[in-house]
Amino acid sequence: MKRYYQQITSQPTTSTSNSYHNLDDLPSDLAQRKRILDYHPNERDKVRHKYITRGPCQHYDHIFPKKRIGTALRRFNASWFGKYPSWLEYSTSTNKAYCLYCYLFKDDIPKRGNNYAFVEEGFSLWNNPETLREHVGVTPNTFHNISAKKCDDLMNQAQSIVHSLHKQDDVVKKEYRVRLNASIDASRYLLRQGLPFRGHDESKESTNRGNFLELIKYTSEQNDATSKVILENAPKNKQVISPVIQKDTVNSLP
Repeated sequence: MKRYYQQITSQPTTSTSNSYHNLDDLPSDLAQRKRILDYHPNERDKVRHKYITRGPCQHYDHIFPKKRIGTALRRFNASWFGKYPSWLEYSTSTNKAYCLYCYLFKDDIPKRGNNYAFVEEGFSLWNNPETLREHVGVTPNTFHNISAKKCDDLMNQAQSIVHSLHKQDDVVKKEYRVRLNASIDASRYLLRQGLPFRGHDESKESTNRGNFLELIKYTSEQNDATSKVILENAPKNKQVISPVIQKDTVNSLP
C-alpha cells in the first residue's frame, strides 16, 4: 500500500463544512471528517481514493502533549509513524491515534471488538504501543486487514480502469495508423504511375469505384489484419479515404 500514498505532514484543515465539492478540501484530521457513509454513494469511492492517495495524517513535528497514565506521564511517540506508515494517524484535536484503513471502510465491515476502537474511540494508551501491532493482527480476517485489503482492491481497480483506457487508446491509434499507411501507399503508387484517383461511381454498389478505393480494397484482401480495420470495417469518420484526405496525402508526399 505504500506506493499509493504521499506522506502528510501539514497541519489539519479547519474546515468543518458538511459539503465537499472539491476533494482537495477534505479535512486531514480524522476528528473533523465526515463518516464515509454520510457521502453520496456515488462519491464514497472517490473520497476513499483521495484519502488513500493523500496518506494518513501524520504530524512528525507536532509537540505531543503528555497524559498521565498510572503514575507516569506518557505521550504519543512519532517513531510509531515509521512502524506503521500507511495507516497510523494522529489527531491533534483529540490527542488520539486512529487507523486510516478502518476509517475508510468501517461502515462496510461488522464491528470486531478492540480493532474498532481505532475508528471511533481512538487510541491513547501511550504506555502500551503493542496495541498498535495487535490492531493489525496476524490473520487476514481482522477488522484492520479486511479494511486494508479493500483499500488495495480499490486502488488496483482504479489503476486497472486507467490501464484499460490507455490500452484501448493504443488500439485505436494502431488501427488508424494501418488505415493511414494503406492510404499513403495507394496514393504513392497512383502518383508514380500517373493514374487518376477518383472514379465515376464510388458507391458501394459500383463494380469499379476508382483506382484509389479499388487499390485500398485490394490491399485489404491481401492481409486479414488490415481488412478488419479499413473501409467498411473502420469508423465512418476515420476511414481515411475521403477526397479531402486524398488531397492532403498527396500534398504531404515528397
